Amino acid sequence: MKVQLPEVVIAGLYKDALVITQTDPEPKASQQFTNKKIKQEESPAPPIKKLFFGSNKKNVAILIKDSSAVHINDEWLTTLSKLLNACKLTLEDVAIVNFAHQSEMFSAVKETLKPKIALLFDVTTQDLQLPFTIPHYQVQRYADCIFMTAPANTLSVEIQEPIRSEKKKLWEKLKLIFNV
Repeated sequence: MKVQLPEVVIAGLYKDALVITQTDPEPKASQQFTNKKIKQEESPAPPIKKLFFGSNKKNVAILIKDSSAVHINDEWLTTLSKLLNACKLTLEDVAIVNFAHQSEMFSAVKETLKPKIALLFDVTTQDLQLPFTIPHYQVQRYADCIFMTAPANTLSVEIQEPIRSEKKKLWEKLKLIFNV
C-alpha cells in the first residue's frame, strides 16, 4: 500500500534538516538546509514551492524574509513562539513562509494556505503583488484576510529602547487582531 504524506507533515518531520536534490537523470549538486543556516554546494536553492513551517490549523500565514534559515532563524522563532502563546496560538496554528527563498503572488499564498490573517515581517504588500500599500502596524482587510506588516527586527530578542518600542506597537496590534 502506498501512502503519500502531505507536504506539511513531511516538513514537520524534517523541520531541522531538509535535503533537496535534483530529479534529473544526470547527477547535479544537492543542497542541504538546516533551520540554522543554508549550506550550498554549488548553485542557489531552487524555488521551494508550497513548503512552510507549521500546520496552519487556524489559517494564520506568517510571511518573513530571512536569508539565514530555511523557514525562520531560532532567535525569531523563540520570540514568535512567545507572541503566539500570548495570543493563545501555537506553531501548529500558523504557517511560516520564508520569502527570502521564494516569492509568490498573494493569489498563490491564498490558494495554498487560505489565510484569514497574514502577518508580514519585512515582506511588503508589493512583494505579494497586492493592489495596496500599508504602513507598519496598520491592520488592513482585503480578500477575506486581515493584513499587518511589521519590521522583522521586532522578532529579535534585543530589548534596547528602539526595538522595545517597535515590539510594543506589534503587541498592541496583535491583541486587536487576535482579540486577546
